Amino acid sequence: MNARRSPIGTIQPNDTSDSTGGRTCPRCKGSVYRIPRRLIDLLLSTVVPTHRYRCDTMGCNWEGNLRVARDFRKSRGREKSQARGYR
Repeated sequence: MNARRSPIGTIQPNDTSDSTGGRTCPRCKGSVYRIPRRLIDLLLSTVVPTHRYRCDTMGCNWEGNLRVARDFRKSRGREKSQARGYR
């Protein structure tokens, strides 16, 4: 995850739009950033593709899973295979 150190020493995400695909918080409509998934999230993602996000708005504290577009996994797999030289 791209992060920068703030003046008070906490770590903040650099640009939330690059990894979230324009996702917004369902509670406050603020920006969100991706966070590591829990074991239960990984198991759930085998049935319904999801990513885990946290709201970046101070005071909101929302954290949860949002669905991934259906073609996300296909396109990621294609990018990885092209990077390795496969066609």
